[in-house]
Amino acid sequence: MTPPAYQRFFAELKRRKVFQVAAVYGAGMFGVLQGADVLVPALHLPETLITWIAVLGLLGFPVALAVAWTYERSAAGLVRTEEARPGELTQIIEAPAARRWPVGLAAAAGTALLLFGTWFALGRPDPGVAGLGSEPGGPVGADDPVRVADGESAARDLSIAVLPFEDMSEERDKAYFSDGLSEELIDALARVDGLQVAARTSSFAFRGGGADIRTIADSLGVANVLEGSVRASGDRLRITAQLIHASDGFHLWSETYDRELTDVFEVQEEIAEAIATALLGTLGIEQRTELSVPRTDIEAYEQYLLGRAYISQRGEALRRAEEHFRAALSVDSTYAAAWGGLAEVYALYPYYMDIDIEASLATADSAARRAIQLDPGSANAHVALGSVLRDRRQWTAAESEFLTAIQLSPRSAEARGEYAQYLLAVQRNEESLEQAQLSLELDPLSTHKKAVLGMYQLASGREEEAVDWFWNIRGFPIATVLLTQYLAYEGRFDEAERAARLDPSLTATLETLVEAARQPPGSPERQLGVRMASDLEMLPMGLGGGVTQPMWLVILGAEEEALDMFERLFAGPLIGLELIDMPMYDPIRDHPRFRAVVRELELPDPGPPTSP
Repeated sequence: MTPPAYQRFFAELKRRKVFQVAAVYGAGMFGVLQGADVLVPALHLPETLITWIAVLGLLGFPVALAVAWTYERSAAGLVRTEEARPGELTQIIEAPAARRWPVGLAAAAGTALLLFGTWFALGRPDPGVAGLGSEPGGPVGADDPVRVADGESAARDLSIAVLPFEDMSEERDKAYFSDGLSEELIDALARVDGLQVAARTSSFAFRGGGADIRTIADSLGVANVLEGSVRASGDRLRITAQLIHASDGFHLWSETYDRELTDVFEVQEEIAEAIATALLGTLGIEQRTELSVPRTDIEAYEQYLLGRAYISQRGEALRRAEEHFRAALSVDSTYAAAWGGLAEVYALYPYYMDIDIEASLATADSAARRAIQLDPGSANAHVALGSVLRDRRQWTAAESEFLTAIQLSPRSAEARGEYAQYLLAVQRNEESLEQAQLSLELDPLSTHKKAVLGMYQLASGREEEAVDWFWNIRGFPIATVLLTQYLAYEGRFDEAERAARLDPSLTATLETLVEAARQPPGSPERQLGVRMASDLEMLPMGLGGGVTQPMWLVILGAEEEALDMFERLFAGPLIGLELIDMPMYDPIRDHPRFRAVVRELELPDPGPPTSP
């Protein structure tokens, strides 16, 4: 009896070793694609090379099978395959299954590996925007000012990070110039409609780190990276700049500028404007940029740049920032930017230091107004003044200052962040979340802004999003405090103990409080916890103290003590009012004493949402 045609066909495939070729080719190409996926970025080769390898590998598969069908190897090389001898195919068909199946399964596995490897190479997603796109809280809306309306792909194409230009001078004494040039470029590009620019804090984090361009772009959520260098020889300067498309490593544009260093700020202004104009043309944006770099003494300028580097770190670094801003002002007392920086420091001090709040706010107010008098266009000074007015409960005036700052600098992460704090304080929670998301998107590597977004999620009723977010934050104590508190409040004590260990400087205190919350009322542990939480010196402001402490008392069941502390904390300037909507306050929220404090705040009518 003659075997069916399909059996004869499969037997022919086996005889001509087509199955073996499919298995070996598929497995081999899978290995090649995996190796390319590792080596291409490591060697800084264009990522399109992986695509070409995948396409050629896929096209070569049927060719290899056709060659295997037609030819066979012999001592003389490749020769055309002879027809099957009589009974040869029948012998293959009638062979035991243990001899027939393995080669077929190997061919299927090889083919599957080839298809999977090709799909992975051709169908891999583009790196997501660092910060919000894939994180809790979701992406910001399509009409946000830092987004491009033509869709996510277009938005990523029109996004850029300006890395700090490298000082390659023999004396290494032009860091002030290279940093200033980078700052002016960021400032110029940030004014361009439709162009997303990473904030200075995040882009400068990659100074001298040796990270490759694709890693930097992925971290900052941008499609393009501008890097450059400054080399000085005597009074001659050579500035080089190059724009790189991060996904494939291609250089979209590069230029070299040679100038006489006769006036540092004039040269800086000229070069920054020239680079910005050329970049925008390369990216297809028709908008001219005009810069006016404030003139000052070189030493004052260098001190100012050092102050800006420290202020973004918050905490104890604020003291270093103050030293540098004061040093700049000692050289040039009319330097508006330094006055603005000093105002920012004193507006932030009460949130991180145990300091006289009224005195600190008074100094910030005076410095901010001096900066605005010297330069009405100083966005940072308006931010600082807005923060002072917010903390003094002057709600309308505070919002006016924040909106002015955002109008002057729509892509200022600081302006967006401080405005978000104002919005949460006046209980416009959804608007607050939107501004906090924008702030983090503009400055995606800022630990402070990551922590703040989690705080606002928790205060806005998105508790589990906040919990997921907080687990990944290190180096910002109040994030650890709030995560531990919320978990203890929910009775999730084992998780709360793990959270307490996220920050070693807080672990002992937080573990004691969690254990106290776990124990029944009246127990020695509970009484110890209440005594600790009643002491306003238990946690300094820099370690998450202040308005978080009444929440511990609520968790421990000491509601009268919590109300006493709540009234004391909110009797003067409001440091931390944005936390008033935390769920840990819910057990006392309807208490007459709590409601009386809120009434005395004279919060403004929320009104319709705004979209600055």
